[in-house]
Amino acid sequence: MEPNERVHVNFFAPSTESMKAEVSVVRIVLAVWAFLSFGIPAVIWLAGLGDPSGLGQSFFTDDRSMLGFPLHYWLLAQGSTIGFVILCKIYCTLWDNLVVHLQNKRR
Repeated sequence: MEPNERVHVNFFAPSTESMKAEVSVVRIVLAVWAFLSFGIPAVIWLAGLGDPSGLGQSFFTDDRSMLGFPLHYWLLAQGSTIGFVILCKIYCTLWDNLVVHLQNKRR
């Protein structure tokens, strides 16, 4: 590639194999993030819809606790930190397996 040659980058239509690998890593990480951010709170909210008193009591919000915290608090507050660490590990593992492997294969 020439130094002045313009490179076209499109997230939705990657042009090279390495860009396709990088975009697939980002898509997987975003999907896991969306599940952690929206899926778990949605499940907790949906579980409380069946409460006839209208208070949202469910399996998650009853007298259940984990490490001394209410289960729903632990899932949302502490679980988000653990989820972030898991997300970082997934990102690094996928990057090493897909992108670095592809770059090494070219050499």
